[in-house]
Amino acid sequence: MTDFIFRFLGTYQVSANETPVTDFHSDKTRALLAYLALEPGEHARSTLAALLWPEIGDQYARANLRNTLHRLRHALDVVAPDSSNRLLTVSRQNICFNLEHATVDVHDFVTALSNFTARNAHAAPSVADLNQLDAAVVRYRGELLAGFGVADAPAFEEWLLLRREVLHQQALVAMHMLTTAYETAGNYERAHAMAGRLLTLDPYREETHR
Repeated sequence: MTDFIFRFLGTYQVSANETPVTDFHSDKTRALLAYLALEPGEHARSTLAALLWPEIGDQYARANLRNTLHRLRHALDVVAPDSSNRLLTVSRQNICFNLEHATVDVHDFVTALSNFTARNAHAAPSVADLNQLDAAVVRYRGELLAGFGVADAPAFEEWLLLRREVLHQQALVAMHMLTTAYETAGNYERAHAMAGRLLTLDPYREETHR
């Protein structure tokens, strides 16, 4: 069974069995896939249509959604035959992305941060926990869907900007925690390296310059 890998941090890459998915046809197709993958659960077709085609009325927007969904399924199935039926659950009213058949870097990043925070809320982190958080930070290669946007879909753009900022702030917090932890442990080489990454993401952060 083919599982897909989605890399959305700093890029937009989708692959299956190391074969990239490229035949998306349009940015709306890419936007639809990204939104479904990043927002687990069922989504009403009417909501998705309004998100991506807000100016043309419900009937035409839903028709565009049908066509875009067809192109999306084709793009996935070209790389891995019949994979779209596993990755997407589609009904007349709703569309749902099935995470059990995919690895999404954003979800892995957020889960790792949440697990680290929960385990170390009242105690100094262990070496294993620091290594896991470090590995999570490595996944943050840059802002969400860097360079991607859909100019004629303002609601999608607003959602994307918000998600970008939330993830950016989470990455900054994680890097600051790692820098402090490495300094406390006397691991100045790793502390310096992490501080360098932190400065790259947030060059105006005063405490990193100290």
